[in-house]
Amino acid sequence: MLGFRKRKQIDTGKTETGRQLTLVIDSDMGIPKEDEYMFRYHAKRLPALLDNQLSIELLHAENLMGGLSLVALFRNTLPSSFEVNELPVLLLNKDNVPLGRKVLSRVDLPSFEPWTSKPVYLDFFADELFGEFEAEELTSMRLVFQMNPIDPLQMLLDEEVEQFSNTAWQQLRRTNVSTPPVGENEFNLMLVSVETSETNVTATLLLRNGYEHELNVEQLPLELVSGDEAIANTTIRLSEPVQGKHAYPVQATFEAIEVTGPFTVRIKQ
Repeated sequence: MLGFRKRKQIDTGKTETGRQLTLVIDSDMGIPKEDEYMFRYHAKRLPALLDNQLSIELLHAENLMGGLSLVALFRNTLPSSFEVNELPVLLLNKDNVPLGRKVLSRVDLPSFEPWTSKPVYLDFFADELFGEFEAEELTSMRLVFQMNPIDPLQMLLDEEVEQFSNTAWQQLRRTNVSTPPVGENEFNLMLVSVETSETNVTATLLLRNGYEHELNVEQLPLELVSGDEAIANTTIRLSEPVQGKHAYPVQATFEAIEVTGPFTVRIKQ
């Protein structure tokens, strides 16, 4: 956890709605002088905040052993000190496509004083990212707070996750954080992606349970549809119930398909 017992307070010279943000750097972080200049520069040039706002600005990103190491600047114009217990943030590319999601806690974040800017070092680990990145992508990423609720993914066994291709699993996680939750007391199937081989079609799906209680769906008959016509059937079998307010990732493979698509999948009536 980052310590903030010894603080250097730097006047950024930035007036925001009549008040000034103070850049606060903890000496225990051991920030080099040249990095301090970088934080001071960004603290001065970033757009002004309105009252009662909290922002996170990504300043630098680099690949680090399968994950990403980020330097961010947290700014706030809140009237009193506060701490964050759980704060989900999304890592986006220049087209606002989610690249990763991380839930920040007190381990990642300091306590915040009113009207301050603070540098924070964050690591996004491999299981918090939705893919790997080229060097040129690192300069256009940004961080945002995730304000919309989501249906959390139900935990699967490692061997179950390994049945998904890397592309399908990454798309599934990306879709999940970008999609509003299923309606209250609803159960539906969401098609995430379709992969085709020479003769088979494999669909990646989310079973989304909007009920508070778990649903016992031991097997689910599905149809592969091209246009308005159902062209193949299969049945998926679940190893456990779908938990309440969760999304259950599944795959369905349809064999001996001669149509080229496009395809969709629906529950067979």
